[in-house]
Amino acid sequence: MIKLTQDTRADDAVDFEKPKELGDVRAWSYSALKVYEECAYRTYVSRVKGVKEPSGPAADRGTQIHQYAEDYVNGTMGEMADELFKFKDEFEALRQDFIDAKVELEGDWGFDIDWGVVGWMEKATWARIKLDALVQEDDTSARVIDYKTGKKWGNEITHGQQGLLYAIGTFFRYPHLQFVQTEFWYLDKGETTKKQYTREQAMLFAPGFHRRAVKMTTEKDFAPTPSKDACRWCSFRKGDDPECTWGVS
Repeated sequence: MIKLTQDTRADDAVDFEKPKELGDVRAWSYSALKVYEECAYRTYVSRVKGVKEPSGPAADRGTQIHQYAEDYVNGTMGEMADELFKFKDEFEALRQDFIDAKVELEGDWGFDIDWGVVGWMEKATWARIKLDALVQEDDTSARVIDYKTGKKWGNEITHGQQGLLYAIGTFFRYPHLQFVQTEFWYLDKGETTKKQYTREQAMLFAPGFHRRAVKMTTEKDFAPTPSKDACRWCSFRKGDDPECTWGVS
């Protein structure tokens, strides 16, 4: 256990860059930032031109299982779905914590460019963070839980970055917290990844996320950067009249 010795908020002294104006894409999330950094043109097609990418079977299944989890924890579903059984004890404990008013489910968190708390779809909304569950452990500590239906192997760095952003957002949203534990529950595998942060530790990384997001939300060129990894899951390079002609197989 990390000993908490902080007397002041670490983010009080953070001076975040504030651009004079934003570009065509005025808000970001972790998943949107990841797509942008892989290929800005894909962001242009989806976020500026408004061309939607179709949802695949894996994504649809993930959405359904997330709904099962939410409905079980909040009591809407009486019996636990089979897809959750590898975390049977954990979901039962989470359900009890919800009854005890310690849990926030399906948080839609919005932040302005100064990281002030705003609504999900307000004019000032610049950053969006969506998490599955937050458990208030005591007056100064909380757990942030994210359910994963995909694989753990090969996603360690991506999920680690996502968890770090969850921690940063939690500290901005809840000024009284000094300690956050992020948890990824890999529901298909029965595996868990946990990481602990003090406020000071997480806030060391906040300016880096902020700079990356400012680059995305002030972008004007949206140049394509095709690669096997970037193009692998992109549907804009497919079809008789594809939106992107730079894609590679």
